[in-house]
Amino acid sequence: MSVTDGSGTSTSARAGAAQAAPEVITLESGLWQAFLRAGSDATFLTGWLGLLLNRLPGAEAGAVLEADHGAGAFVPRAVAPDPRRDLSDLGGVAERALSGARPLAEADAETGQTRLAWPLRLGEGPVRAVVVIVLGEGAPVNSQTALRDIHWAAGWLAARGWEQEADNRDGQVRRAAVALDLLAVMAEHRRPEPAAMAVVNEVQRVLAADRVSIGLLKGTRTAPRIRLLAMSHAAWFRKRSALAEALETAMEECLDQGAPVTVPALPATERAIRVAHDDHLRNSPSRALLSVPLPDESGIIGVLTAERRDERPFAPDDLLMAESIGALTGPVLVLKARNRRWFAGRLVDGTLHVLGILLGPRRLGWKLLAVAIIALVVAGATVAAPFRVQAEAVLRGAVQRAAVAPFAGYVDQAPARAGDTVAVGDLLARLDDTDLRLEELRWRSEIDRLAAQARDALAQYDRTQVALLEAQIEQARAQLRLTEARLARTRITAPIGGMVVAGDLSQSLGAPVQAGEVLFEVAPLDAFRIDIHLDERDLRFVEAGQTGRLVLTGEPTEGRPFTVNRITPISEPRDGINTFRIEAELLPAASATSRLRPGMEGVAKIEVDRALLSWIWTRRLVDWLRRTAWTWQP
Repeated sequence: MSVTDGSGTSTSARAGAAQAAPEVITLESGLWQAFLRAGSDATFLTGWLGLLLNRLPGAEAGAVLEADHGAGAFVPRAVAPDPRRDLSDLGGVAERALSGARPLAEADAETGQTRLAWPLRLGEGPVRAVVVIVLGEGAPVNSQTALRDIHWAAGWLAARGWEQEADNRDGQVRRAAVALDLLAVMAEHRRPEPAAMAVVNEVQRVLAADRVSIGLLKGTRTAPRIRLLAMSHAAWFRKRSALAEALETAMEECLDQGAPVTVPALPATERAIRVAHDDHLRNSPSRALLSVPLPDESGIIGVLTAERRDERPFAPDDLLMAESIGALTGPVLVLKARNRRWFAGRLVDGTLHVLGILLGPRRLGWKLLAVAIIALVVAGATVAAPFRVQAEAVLRGAVQRAAVAPFAGYVDQAPARAGDTVAVGDLLARLDDTDLRLEELRWRSEIDRLAAQARDALAQYDRTQVALLEAQIEQARAQLRLTEARLARTRITAPIGGMVVAGDLSQSLGAPVQAGEVLFEVAPLDAFRIDIHLDERDLRFVEAGQTGRLVLTGEPTEGRPFTVNRITPISEPRDGINTFRIEAELLPAASATSRLRPGMEGVAKIEVDRALLSWIWTRRLVDWLRRTAWTWQP
């Protein structure tokens, strides 16, 4: 009979556990040694899973499933204790744990087993792995205790994941720094050849390669080919040499696949075809080859190839570094190459871009615009329309009379000013007549004095004196008549009926005026003429007798007919253009309105003939081209 202690455990049971303890310790020590000395991820996961199964009493099997982004599924990375075990019975619980992103425990009533699934995620990111454990029937540990043990043990996997994440980010920072340094080196050169030479020399140092080459895509519209652009530490190379052709063939193999190619193959490039790369290695001293495409917004535009002559293969980090360099340097090289092209290359690119827009499946607005432009071009080349010469025009009175100052004087009154309508004889202004009236009084007094002297001489029978005095009296009377005439002309009246178009003395009362100075201009309101300022380039089309229409700025909806009367031979510069004045007569029917005023401006169009729309629209350009060609002729 066994003796039990206070905890209910029998003495014989404790003795048996004590005898089994050395074996357990020895087993765990071996697993720990394998786990801690793991040289790969598979060994690390297998050792971790073995330790976990050894610490869970009754655990029959386990598996670690990790996400494979290339396959788009979770694949087993470690299976214990038998790696050949069929895992189909564990797929259901693993999928349910993944879909819910939480731990799961399911009991199988048929077999009595319990399947545990624990999804592993880093922070708020997606699930990275799933741990599945199978507990046998009658296992001494329950599901909650087993899940807690899995949770504690998953810390190793989480630490491994964070370590890998840190390594990845450190690699990204290092690759970004190298790529930015390469961009700085490329910015020092304007042409693509020296920029590519600087890149390959720097990449050779970064990848520890023996030779690095860059090739760009040429002839993308007809027969696309890779042409070698630069080789590291080679200022010149024969473009048709065997080496250059072998490299271009290997680059085209990478271009056709649109993916990196490595020899020897890496896990990321196992499916890549590398026939041309193998041929190049057989005919060259190189032993390792790496080719990555250079992407651009329009697709792959080139390939970067690195070679090593020793037995060191390219590592995954080298592949990532080369891809990062290619992603940043490729667009810059293409931009430099495009900027170097002549006008024809850019014109072809622009034409193809426009054709792609017009013939593509979308952008209906551009297609409608193209149809409208084509219709406009066809109409311009086939439709004839009236050809009119356009010029600026000013409306003026048919007769314009001036009211001038008859003599020098001072303004006394000015009842009229510009814009007033006057009749013939209406007072426009009055000059000060004070001096003239004094002059009139002086000459009258002089006549009376001379007449008295003449009577005295007649009484004395002095005939000589009488004749002299009568001559002086006639002279004084002439001066009097002149003064009276000047007094009559102090009233400046309207010479014709119409509108005062110029002159305003209302603010100049008392101001002096000079003899002959124009004080007012009056134009009739029932007869008008048009002054057209025609560009000298259109003078050859205009002749007297042609008709046209005038549209005034104040009446843009009504055109008034006119007839060209005269072409003046006097030029006048207006707004930087040499113009000639054309005199035209506004027809009576068009001028019979009270809304017209002298000085109104507008646009006149003179009817010339009928011509094609294309010639009408392009005649100025054609004339300019002819004149320019004549100027440059020897």
